Amino acid sequence: MSTLIPDQPLLVAYDRTRVRELLRNTTAQSLHDALRTGTFGANLSPVERAELDALLTAWMQRALGYVFLRDALLVDAQRGPRVFDLICAELTSEQLELSPDLAAALRGRDLSSLTPTDLAALHVHAAAVSRITEHAQRSGLHLALLEAAGSYPLPDDLDRLLPSIPLHLPRAEDYFVPPTGLRRWVAVTLAVAGILLLLIPILSGTIPKHPAGLPLALITLALMVGIKAGWAGYCGALCLWLVPNMPGFRSDRHLTELLPYVPLLLGGVALLIYDRRVRALWAWLRGHFGLGL
Repeated sequence: MSTLIPDQPLLVAYDRTRVRELLRNTTAQSLHDALRTGTFGANLSPVERAELDALLTAWMQRALGYVFLRDALLVDAQRGPRVFDLICAELTSEQLELSPDLAAALRGRDLSSLTPTDLAALHVHAAAVSRITEHAQRSGLHLALLEAAGSYPLPDDLDRLLPSIPLHLPRAEDYFVPPTGLRRWVAVTLAVAGILLLLIPILSGTIPKHPAGLPLALITLALMVGIKAGWAGYCGALCLWLVPNMPGFRSDRHLTELLPYVPLLLGGVALLIYDRRVRALWAWLRGHFGLGL
C-alpha cells in the first residue's frame, strides 16, 4: 500500500521491525536487485518504484552499493530520508487520513503501545482509528502519525543499528564493468581493425580469403581485452580461434572428419566458462538483454 500524499495527517501501521532489519542487513545493491526482480516494491506505485530505483542507482554509482542501508543513510543525508520513506511505504499495510481534531488528540503520544482503551481515555471514538489500532496489535505492526507525506520517523538508534550478519563483498571478477579509459580504446581499435579487414575486401567486390584468420583474431582479442579476461579466458579464446585455423579444417568436409577438432573446441569452451570475467559478462548480458541459459 503506497503512502498517499495527504492534505491532512496520516495514521499508518507499518512493519518497523522489518524496516530495521532491512537497514541493518541489506545493501543498496541487494535492494535494487530485489526491486528489479519484483520481490520488493509491490506496494509502491510505479512512480515510487522508479524513484526508489533512481535513488538506489545513484548510491551504487557513488560506491555505496555494497554498504548496508543504515550506513548509506548516515552518509547521504540528501537521499537517505527519501529512501527510508519509500521502504516504510512499501511495508505499510494500513493508513488512515485523520481530521485535525483526531491528529491533535494523538499528537505527542506514544503510539507503539496504543490500545482501544487508550483511545477511549483520549476521547477518540472513531471506528476507523480503533480498527487500525487493533490491526496493528494483532499483526505486530507499529503505528506512526505522519504530519506530512513521506515523514516516517527515522530510528532513534540509527547510529547503533549495527548489522547482525557479516558483509560479503563480491570479488571484482564476479561482476562485469564496461571498459573505460585506455582499455576501452585498445578494445575498440582491435575490433575496428578486425571488422575493416573483413569489410574492405567485400566492398572491393571480393570475398575475404581467410576471415577466420587475422580478422577473427583481432575481434576475439578485442573482446578479451574489453572484459579484462584472465588467463583462462585468453587460453579458451585461443583454442576456439585455432579450430577453424587448423591446417586440415574445412567447412565443406563431412561432419565425421571434423571430430578430431572437438576436444580442442570443448577445451576452449571449458576454459571460457572457468574464467570469472567471461561468466560475469554472460550474467550481465542475461540481466540487460534477457538472454536465456
